Amino acid sequence: MMEIENTEYYKYAIDVVRGIVVAGNLIKLACQRFLDDLNDDRFEFRKDRVDRCINFIKTLKHFRSKASGKNFVLESWQQFLVANLLGFYYAGTNDRRYTTAYVEIARKQGKTALAAALCLYYLIADGEDGAEVDLAANSREQANIAFDFCYQFSRQLDPHQKYLKSKLKGITFTPNASKLNVFAADASKLDGFNASFALIDEYHAALNSKVRDVLKSSQGQRQNPMLLTITTAGFDKTLPCYELRNTCIEILHKVKTDDSMFIAIYELDDDDDWTDEYVWSKAAPNLGVTVSKKYIADQVLSAKNNASEEVGVKTKTLNMWCDSSTVWLPDSYIVKSSETIDLQDFDEDETCYVGVDLSATSDLTAVSYLIVRDDKYYFKTDYYLPESCLKDSPNKEYYKLWKQIGDLHITSGNVVDYDYITADICKASQIVNINKVMYDSWNATQFAINSTEQGLPLQPYSQALGNFNRPTKEMERLVLSGKVVIDDNEITRFCFRNVELKFDHNDNCKPVKKFRQKKIDGVIAMLEALGGYLETPHFSNSMTVI
Repeated sequence: MMEIENTEYYKYAIDVVRGIVVAGNLIKLACQRFLDDLNDDRFEFRKDRVDRCINFIKTLKHFRSKASGKNFVLESWQQFLVANLLGFYYAGTNDRRYTTAYVEIARKQGKTALAAALCLYYLIADGEDGAEVDLAANSREQANIAFDFCYQFSRQLDPHQKYLKSKLKGITFTPNASKLNVFAADASKLDGFNASFALIDEYHAALNSKVRDVLKSSQGQRQNPMLLTITTAGFDKTLPCYELRNTCIEILHKVKTDDSMFIAIYELDDDDDWTDEYVWSKAAPNLGVTVSKKYIADQVLSAKNNASEEVGVKTKTLNMWCDSSTVWLPDSYIVKSSETIDLQDFDEDETCYVGVDLSATSDLTAVSYLIVRDDKYYFKTDYYLPESCLKDSPNKEYYKLWKQIGDLHITSGNVVDYDYITADICKASQIVNINKVMYDSWNATQFAINSTEQGLPLQPYSQALGNFNRPTKEMERLVLSGKVVIDDNEITRFCFRNVELKFDHNDNCKPVKKFRQKKIDGVIAMLEALGGYLETPHFSNSMTVI
């Protein structure tokens, strides 16, 4: 352990956690994860494997700009990435712990050069005979940029191409019969791979996950494969990169578990002022090395003076995911609020408010239960879907996944089963004291009749924008102040990510969705439940709380 404590990457992790190095919360979590895993008996850390890679990269030389001709000496944060990728093994085996990695970072941080250096290392020096390194990008232009780094580095190592033979679309290393392939995501042939190391560059622009899925599935016969996805932020949150990013954030927050995936997301925190130079290094750890503070300052000033440039500067220079819409509640707050909630853990005399967002005929329905205890607002939300939607809906892949992980109730047939939903609410009423069941009366006549016959206290809840204003703003206040506990459900987080706010001229607001497939049913049901609570008088010490 003493040897590790003297390394640059260990010191970096310690300094980040202690606040000596300015870093965002997600990098702090990544560093804490590294330090914790050094003491985890399931893993062992092999410093010699890390040293081997760092020293290999050090033999390469930069060939551009002011650093041209100088050895490629990794910065502390870069060594930290390498240490994680190559250092951890399952105890007592030769099996590496990490087989996939996601690295997100601002532009001009030397990520393509580092990625190319890793490609050469895995091709030549990782100890795998017949290694196959596959370098994929979203366009032929981007693929050529990454490959040019590989080509230049290979010519440095073997100027006469005695062992490293460069071709138009790849490099071969004859001593161990290894090869490096490079291709664009739009290439017609996406099969026949057997990747030991696969790099996907600028994944934010990928229109689908096909290339990543193919490369990942190709690694099954490799003992220590690595699929490295490296990217800057993007503009389109409906593409697969943003979904992968959200999964990564959930892993760092321990909402999900995946010991095989390394994650490093260099970004500003939600409450940071993007114009404040103090926070820029959170997204740009190579500040002062490959990018100057003056460059970023000029970019920021230009964006402040020209509104049309703001999104571009935020996204590429400071690694902030932006689009034309305003994010209602930052995803990190929803993740932090997520815990497992079971109605059985509450007392039968505790008052519960229910919100129901019914699908008109054949799509997602959400039922949310709200219980307030000790100034905390607990939301348990159930989701229902007709079986036919698993085949017919544009969201069928999401629905199949949610069914598989147990977050979604599937009912038979091709329309919403109101009786099934009513029966579940009745079961809940045997556990907690349901005060109100708030629902949209439009197209819900049969549900209302059935539920009323079962003795449920139904109350119509208008879907008018003004009616949602109070619970929407109160939900925002409660979430940002840490007073909300949301049941750990993937669908709920999906719904929150899709929310956009619609305002009227009086500044009243309501959550809406931009596209039909962007479901927000869970959020609507939660707000209906909260609306029922807010319009009910509450008494404390003989005083009415409004």
